[in-house]
Amino acid sequence: MSGSVDALAAAVTRWAADRPDAPAFTALSYSGRDRRSHSLTFAGLHSAAGVLAAKISAATSPGDRVAILCDHGLDYVVAFLACLYASRVAVPLFPVRGHRNADRLAAVLDDARPTLSLVDPGSETTTADSGFALGDLLPVSIEPADIAAPPQPVTEHPAYLQYTSGSTKTPAGVQVSHANLAAALEQLRTGLPVVNDKPVVTWLPFFHDMGLVFAMSLPLYTGVPAITLPPAEFAKRPIRWLQACGDYHAGATASPNFGLAHAVSATTPRERAELDLSELALVLNGAEPIRAEVLTTFTKTFAPHGFRHCAHTAGYGLAEATLPVAFGALDKPPATTEFDRAALADGRAILAEPGDGIRLVGCGTPADQHIRLVDRSGTSVAAGAVGEIWVRGPNVCAGYLGKPRETAETFGARSPGEAENWLRTGDLGFQHDGQLYITGRLGDMIVVAGRNHYPADIESTATDSAPEVRTGHITAFGVDDGSHEALIVVAELNERPVDIAEVIRRIRAAVAAAHDIAPTEVVLVERGQIPKTSSGKLRRGECRIRYRRDELVRVEAAPRV
Repeated sequence: MSGSVDALAAAVTRWAADRPDAPAFTALSYSGRDRRSHSLTFAGLHSAAGVLAAKISAATSPGDRVAILCDHGLDYVVAFLACLYASRVAVPLFPVRGHRNADRLAAVLDDARPTLSLVDPGSETTTADSGFALGDLLPVSIEPADIAAPPQPVTEHPAYLQYTSGSTKTPAGVQVSHANLAAALEQLRTGLPVVNDKPVVTWLPFFHDMGLVFAMSLPLYTGVPAITLPPAEFAKRPIRWLQACGDYHAGATASPNFGLAHAVSATTPRERAELDLSELALVLNGAEPIRAEVLTTFTKTFAPHGFRHCAHTAGYGLAEATLPVAFGALDKPPATTEFDRAALADGRAILAEPGDGIRLVGCGTPADQHIRLVDRSGTSVAAGAVGEIWVRGPNVCAGYLGKPRETAETFGARSPGEAENWLRTGDLGFQHDGQLYITGRLGDMIVVAGRNHYPADIESTATDSAPEVRTGHITAFGVDDGSHEALIVVAELNERPVDIAEVIRRIRAAVAAAHDIAPTEVVLVERGQIPKTSSGKLRRGECRIRYRRDELVRVEAAPRV
């Protein structure tokens, strides 16, 4: 692609010429019950990106990394687009603020070593005093210009580094090329056609791959209005997300499974009374295990307000593939099927009688790419068998920054006798009736008495047995004491006071009955104790470490058996 212009930058340039006054991006902010909106037209966005790109080019050289440390909003959009205009390697991150996620931010910056960091105006001093590897600081200001500077031709360097969420390993910077981003945007635009015609409303953080590609880049690419609200505002009052979907006539939005559950549990009938979700055709759901019960409950709650069950669209993807790998078809209900638990534990997908198995949600079909399911030798598994998911396509990236060994292991997988490289996802799954089903992470598998157990399956059972625990804040993992692997379940309490012993008893009994394995310990902890990634995935490995170090703040320790 050397000599050409980045596809996203070219799209914004084209929209700025064809319909300069059309709204490109709107950022919502809140003060009490009042909602405010701040917008940029395509001409204004193109102009602001060009002005900032000139400043970035003057302060850096081709191949230099530019960290984005802005708050969620228009400054972030301009900052990312300016990096593409300047053909510098963007590193989408989050602001330096307090101690929250400070260790992760420090680790990422030490790995990326940016020459320049883009920050919000007024935050230069506090950011500089953080002691992180920031390079020079440049405040982002949205400045109009009479003549907008055009995007510069791309170089052989990556478009940006997407740092993985760290669910099973330390942060690694995926080198996303301009061609990778273009391919991913085309896959999404073609496979989810509503994003070409109707506004996209989201709350997803821009530093996460789903937020960066689907929530920010895709609407700019297709030319539809994009509306965003800060993730923290969604967390405080999820009704704000749904109200924005209705008010802006959104055709598409996205949320991980926990967000849908939160929208049900943290909204009231009175808040929902004026909602109109009738134009919503796509709710892309990914980034964590998808539960059929959550989809059904969401539909039951919001169907009186125009929501259609077929809008639920399950997807599967990862940063190493620039986000999309597979997703369901629009205008069709999500595929949900019950499978036999014991057979799945043995690596076989066998249908169960209704009510007797585990109900899984299909993640659709490949998004213009190839998927292969393999065993530990890299040989394709038989139809209906569980295997590791391998991926190959134009959206699959080249590797991690400065990590040749990890790059070879992850991006250089080959089946016996073949010369083509595949991306090893580390995820387990199977195909049934053309749908890809995800069963768990290869590294998270719990092996007790020679049998495999999927953590997400155990977590689902435990959640259903104890409404006192927080949905999406319960984790199961194995701990090897040198002689055998023990099952540990850690759960955050949703409310106090509760009968601690009774909650533990119910969780233990439910898991033992459903999975024929009794937890060695059930640990109930305070809110905020279970570590999660930026996308809401459980960091089971990190929780295991905290458990073994006795660092979890327990409500009450469960007796060992």
